[in-house]
Amino acid sequence: MRLLQLLLPLSDVAFSTLARLGHVAEVALSGMDRPRIGNDLFGAFGRDFATADGRRVMLVGLTARQWAAIVEALGAAGAIAALEARTGAALARDEGARFVHREAISTILAPLVARLDLATLGARLDEAGATWSAYRSVAQALAEEPGLSTANPVFEEVAHPSGARHLTPGSAASYRGEARAPVPAAPRLGEHTEEVLAGVLGLPAAEIGRLRDAGLVAGA
Repeated sequence: MRLLQLLLPLSDVAFSTLARLGHVAEVALSGMDRPRIGNDLFGAFGRDFATADGRRVMLVGLTARQWAAIVEALGAAGAIAALEARTGAALARDEGARFVHREAISTILAPLVARLDLATLGARLDEAGATWSAYRSVAQALAEEPGLSTANPVFEEVAHPSGARHLTPGSAASYRGEARAPVPAAPRLGEHTEEVLAGVLGLPAAEIGRLRDAGLVAGA
């Protein structure tokens, strides 16, 4: 018996989830990003900040090590210590406290990030071992990120029944040595009606026919 090795890159999980939620198709077809609705990381510290050159970065301080790296890279130790003294919060140890005091923390970090361009900031964060990424809109990611393109075998350009053709994800998982299945198009409206009625609800063909004749269900 031959065992297959499952490959599941986390970046492909993220990219395919983004696409399956409709964000990729929305931008690809409309050319417009959705409006911002906030981006705090619940339960710890994580937020995007503007850089000196007009880009944005996402900084994540979920673990004690991640938090310490952010503080070190931005030279924020003195200001953070003063915040801890004022609030009694143990920000280095307590990720929940970092969430509670996220606005005060962001007030400290925002001007420090804003002094640096993305390249300089990225180099400092990498040197400190911080967890961060350039924070991009879907439009920017479509233009810049190889993982969100047909260079990534997860994606194909697929023609859909609507007549639109856009980047579409297959499964984020793959098996070593096994070819990937073609990425299917979106189903036509009513394409699986009979399959659901028969296979899921267990209706006989005669009943499905009666429902069709009565105009209660329709196929593709």
